[in-house]
Amino acid sequence: MTPILEQHIIELLQQGDQRGMSLLYDHYGPALYGCALKLTRDKDASSDILQDALLKIWKKANTYQSEKSKFFTWCYGITRNTAIDYLRKVQKKQLKEIQLQDWDVYPIEDSINQEDRDEVKNQLGKLDSKYQVVLDAVFYKGMTHMEAADYLKMPLGTFKTRVRSALKELRNINKGIILIIWSLITS
Repeated sequence: MTPILEQHIIELLQQGDQRGMSLLYDHYGPALYGCALKLTRDKDASSDILQDALLKIWKKANTYQSEKSKFFTWCYGITRNTAIDYLRKVQKKQLKEIQLQDWDVYPIEDSINQEDRDEVKNQLGKLDSKYQVVLDAVFYKGMTHMEAADYLKMPLGTFKTRVRSALKELRNINKGIILIIWSLITS
């Protein structure tokens, strides 16, 4: 693209003239779509990303500074970031939709009688508080591991490690209590 045409597109966009958007799409659309497609490998998503990126370019046209980058590079960066944001959003949505495993949710309150429940609470009371809170979130509040990790503001991996460590501690405290918990998990 000639520098004159590029400058004309920039000026039109900065003036809010829709002809600038049409020229932008005609001259940069295929390359920007290719950027999105390369990252997402999804034609429909890439079309949506291109549309979002063009809208961002339109809205941010006045922030473009030619001394910092070429116009195409600036547009490409916006498109790339829009595609990355899309991928993060999809990944986050998929993580929420995935049921980690059936045994991630097992509220004790609904599963055992009062005597056994009291025994479990007694055994849990012997644990370090960092273990008590993770087991409470999972067993008593019925949260998934992901929900509990978010609730306790800790990484999911750390949460799962603490659950495993807590169950090991329970095993050391009283081997019989593990049988009760295990029967709840597998039922």
